[in-house]
Amino acid sequence: MVNLNGKKVIKMDVQMKQQGFTLVEIAIVLVIIGLLLGGVLKGQEMIKSAKVKAQMQQVDGISAAFNTYQDKYGALPGDDANAATNTGVAGLVNGNGGGSYSATEGDKLVWEHLEAANLLAGYTPAGNGRFINKYGKQAFFRTNYAGLQGAISCFTVPNEVAIEIDRKVDNGDGASGAMRRSNQAAYPTTAGDSWICTAA
Repeated sequence: MVNLNGKKVIKMDVQMKQQGFTLVEIAIVLVIIGLLLGGVLKGQEMIKSAKVKAQMQQVDGISAAFNTYQDKYGALPGDDANAATNTGVAGLVNGNGGGSYSATEGDKLVWEHLEAANLLAGYTPAGNGRFINKYGKQAFFRTNYAGLQGAISCFTVPNEVAIEIDRKVDNGDGASGAMRRSNQAAYPTTAGDSWICTAA
C-alpha cells in the first residue's frame, strides 16, 4: 500500500503468466503423432499383405482344383466333352474336347465344370461368365497365353498387388518367368490393374 498525499493507493503487483507449450510437451505430442502414424501405416501394410496372401491362396486353390479335375476325369475342366456325365450334373454344358480353350470355354465352362465337380466353392460368375476373384475382379483360363504353355489361369488385381504376388512366387518381372503380365510387359507402378497369368 502506498500513501500519496494522504491518499491510500493500493499497488497491485500483477505478473502475467506466459501461456504456451514447453519443448517437453511438444516433444510428447510429436512422439504420440508419430506412434499413431506408424500404427496406421503398419495396419495398412498388414491389410495389403493379407489381401495378397488371400489372392495367392485363391490362385493355389484354383490350380489344385484344376489338377484334381484332370486327374479324376482325364480331361481339362471347361473342355471336358463328358462333363455332365463325369460330374453327374444334368444340363451342364460340355466342352468340345479339343484339348485347348476357346474364349467361351475359358471364360465360363472351366468354372462351371470345377463347381459341378465340387472342386471350387464360391463361384461367383461375372456377367460374361468369368470367375470373380478376391479383389472383386475377373479371372479366366486360356491355352498357351501370355507366352506361357499349357492351361493358363489369368486374374486381374491392382498393379501393386500383381508386383507383390509375382515377387513372392516368381521373379517380380511381368515380362518373364512362370508368372507374367498378360501383355508380357513390366508391371506399371501407377494406380490401376494388371492381368497376371500363371500355369494352372
